[in-house]
Amino acid sequence: MTLQPAVGARRADRPGFLLDLVTGAETDLASVQRLAEGAAVSLAGAAGVALDAAATLTRAGNPPVTAGSATRAYNIASSEDRYSDGPMAQAAASAAPVQVTGGSGSQRWERYRRRLTDAGYGVALAVPLELDSRSSCALVFLGPVGFDFTPELVGEAAWFAGVAAQSMKLAIEVRSVRSAGDNLKAVLESRTSIDVACGVIMAQNRCSYTEAFGKLAGVSRQRNLKVRSVAENVLKALPNGSPVTRFEPPALA
Repeated sequence: MTLQPAVGARRADRPGFLLDLVTGAETDLASVQRLAEGAAVSLAGAAGVALDAAATLTRAGNPPVTAGSATRAYNIASSEDRYSDGPMAQAAASAAPVQVTGGSGSQRWERYRRRLTDAGYGVALAVPLELDSRSSCALVFLGPVGFDFTPELVGEAAWFAGVAAQSMKLAIEVRSVRSAGDNLKAVLESRTSIDVACGVIMAQNRCSYTEAFGKLAGVSRQRNLKVRSVAENVLKALPNGSPVTRFEPPALA
């Protein structure tokens, strides 16, 4: 069933709370793992009982990334992708918390409920993280048999998801910037190798840059190699070996 957070449960002004999904997390999986572990600890404190949590992040053009605070929590979350069922997908689609209990008579979650009880859980609460149009993420909190997520706990879970969403968006943005920087560096280094090789060919053959590049391109086609690889081979053949090429990004003020 779809739930609404308790009134006043979103305490966005709670001081001192920061979910760091960036520091030391070099991959999406590392951030999702940290998210799942932080979620379990956060809600367990409010609930007064041990809870597990799992999260799934989906980014356009990439397979879903799932992690859990415990192996069985990970298995429950990853099973949703295999069986195309479960509350996490509905929570992400409806932008609202969804709860499934092991003893409910509803037929909708029958297969999921069976996996839930087989794993030793009695209840699951899924909450969405609002990211952007190209990314989606959902958390699922898993409680023991006999436990119930009260409206207050649903509110706590929704509040945590709000904080986590901002943290995950920051992690994705930082990772995208790093990736763009790495790609730019590779492009510039490739361009440098080609330019230096063209200079060598120009000096040896007394030709223009266009003619030198044409020679590199011709060898590239003949040998089925990238132009950069041909250029690097030219530089390695120099008497003193290939010159060192470096790209240092400008310092930011």
